[in-house]
Amino acid sequence: MTQATPATPPDRRVRWGLDDAAVGAVGAILLVLAADWALGHGYLTDPRVVEVLSYLVVWVPLLGSILGACYLRGSRSLARDFGLRFRPIDLLWGLTIGLLTRVVASLAEIAGYGRLGTGGVTLDGPAHDAWWIALSLLAPVLIAPLIEELYFRGLVLRAVAAATDARRPVALAVAAVVSALVFALLHVIDARSGTAILVVGAGTFVFGLAAASVTAITGRLGGAMIAHIVFNGLVVVPALLG
Repeated sequence: MTQATPATPPDRRVRWGLDDAAVGAVGAILLVLAADWALGHGYLTDPRVVEVLSYLVVWVPLLGSILGACYLRGSRSLARDFGLRFRPIDLLWGLTIGLLTRVVASLAEIAGYGRLGTGGVTLDGPAHDAWWIALSLLAPVLIAPLIEELYFRGLVLRAVAAATDARRPVALAVAAVVSALVFALLHVIDARSGTAILVVGAGTFVFGLAAASVTAITGRLGGAMIAHIVFNGLVVVPALLG
């Protein structure tokens, strides 16, 4: 058993697994639905509060699941438990995967909407001040890739692979698909139309599958995180620049 193997926990002290991963996903889904209900009933009206909550309702349960698994039931090392490591080659992996999957997502947008853009990035109103622009840039381009990759390609991928009763290549393939499906689900849970579900779901599933594949191959999250930064940045940065 080696630390670079994403199919199994890094050592015998680790006791986290599918239950820890499920807590994060279920918690995020419930909080997203609760926030949507509050927004629909007029309890949330401040655009800034809505924007911050749109991140926190997902990040808080995912981060809680990550930290609980690592520091309460794991080795207390994000590198050993979830592969939070970087090497120079990860930059090449990340740039390639981020660019290619963004192209695929853009093609899905054109096919579904007849134009580029999912409507996920809106920088009108309060986004014009410096503080809000900084939040709009840091949150999706830097913070989201860190938290989401630790959860989806760290905790979920490894937990599913370790729980799959099959040879390692098969277990990793199953885990890659499952982690990509959960990743896509959490991105479409509050979609407003069937078209949005298909378009956003397709783009995020393809990205999730590619990120999971490079994580399975390398045993590290470095490539997936850089890919996530590129994937999100290619949407957010142009919007910020107008």
